[in-house]
Amino acid sequence: MGLAPTNRNFAVGILHGVLSLKNDLVSASKILVVPVDMSHWISIRILVMELVGRGHEVTVLKTSHWYIKDTSEDFAIETVLVPLFKAISKAFSKEPHLISNIIKFFQAMNEITQPSAVIIEKIFENKEMLEQLTGAGFDLVLANPFFIGGLMLAHYLYLPLVVFGRWMHVQDIHITIAPSPVSYVPVLNSRFTDQMTFSERLQNLILYSLGNLLYQFLLFPVYDELCQRYFQAVEKIYNLYKKADIYLVKVDFVFEFPKPIMPNAIYTGGFQYRAPKTLSPELQEFMDHSGQAGVLSLGSIVKILPMNVAQVSAGLAHLPQKVIWLYVGKIPPTLGNNTKLLSWLPQNDLLGHPKTKVFIAHGGENGIYEAIYHGVPVVDFPLFENILRLKMRGAAVLLEDLPNLTREKLFNAVKTVTEDPPCIKSMKHMSILHQDTLMPPKEAVIFWTEYVIRNKGAARHRAVGNDLPFYQYHVVDSTYKMFSIHQYNNYCTFLEVSIKKTKHCKTPKRLS
Repeated sequence: MGLAPTNRNFAVGILHGVLSLKNDLVSASKILVVPVDMSHWISIRILVMELVGRGHEVTVLKTSHWYIKDTSEDFAIETVLVPLFKAISKAFSKEPHLISNIIKFFQAMNEITQPSAVIIEKIFENKEMLEQLTGAGFDLVLANPFFIGGLMLAHYLYLPLVVFGRWMHVQDIHITIAPSPVSYVPVLNSRFTDQMTFSERLQNLILYSLGNLLYQFLLFPVYDELCQRYFQAVEKIYNLYKKADIYLVKVDFVFEFPKPIMPNAIYTGGFQYRAPKTLSPELQEFMDHSGQAGVLSLGSIVKILPMNVAQVSAGLAHLPQKVIWLYVGKIPPTLGNNTKLLSWLPQNDLLGHPKTKVFIAHGGENGIYEAIYHGVPVVDFPLFENILRLKMRGAAVLLEDLPNLTREKLFNAVKTVTEDPPCIKSMKHMSILHQDTLMPPKEAVIFWTEYVIRNKGAARHRAVGNDLPFYQYHVVDSTYKMFSIHQYNNYCTFLEVSIKKTKHCKTPKRLS
């Protein structure tokens, strides 16, 4: 039976009271944050500011990339003077289909591995910094799983670890921490859904097996060597992933395919949402004089896409809607009067505007959940496979062949999502489901972060299976034992029958 609105509000009121009471027990805790640059930092910074607002002392360990400022009035900052961004840009901008091809994706990850390893070396070779971190009295490490240095620091400092994010170097972290049958859990970049044909299941299995081989023998050994160098006890980096106390996974099953979950995995898709702010006078005037509007944003990581910008600009120029385009570079000659170029735009505020009817994007995690929350259908340049889930639910149109993208294709895609009632209805329905929750994702993230601080970890939420070796987890030893017993019984039976036959043959026949 569901809660009536009054009872639900009462329950939420009690929950807020309990959270406020428990916050008093963990006030002024010290938290070490090890983030990743670019859009990943945008998300975790929201959590950092929430924690600071609740009285916690936060120290951010960052690389010398421009995206995270060197100083802050709200939290302390320690800087490692090795930039990571150039390696990521190079890896993600070589070829048009780099991310969609798993082999080339691993090549990209391999290019990131070496700079990441250098950063880890810089951290652990800096004895002064390590002594400072050791003596700071931190209560928790909050780390992004994409940068392995955060996991290593938590292990080195003997501190509880909360992992915030979804993506490891080469796969969704869910596959590492929870049972993930490849029969209906698609592998990262497979571009399959949870309803696979026999051929797709076979390909999914091959990709899963290939992925395991590549990261066990190509990527992880780099970090395993670092663990061996800086830790007293032998430790594998793959095991460090499994030893986190709580995983704050930016996923909502309104959007994601259903799959098995674990008690220490908290799903917080849409965590970064906030109420839209008032637009600047310039943008407000632009929106006020539009019948409908669209927002074109390609995120912070995608500086170059393998497409004809002039064709995109021409396609936008033919739209009846006005368009606000996040764009840096030479102004396209085909730019229409209906298109406004900005080097930065308040994406969430624009998506929350009632006149915004379409979001044109690259499938980044933050943008997808903001579009879902506001119920804005999506036209997507699918650099990442996230958006396939929206397409399956009828709330997005994909522009797959970017090198051959034409103005007509873009125009028709926008026309579909703005005029097709099922597409509009589907996204509105997803928005309703996404918001229908007892505890908003942001409050869940705060609760579980402070839960780990209060209880000095979350060991009771960790499944023992994460500590088992492969042969025990998959009962290979038990299966082998049963098979051996079965074979032994067969052998004994065969031997007994053979002996009886031999005796029978040697028994002399009676003379009649």
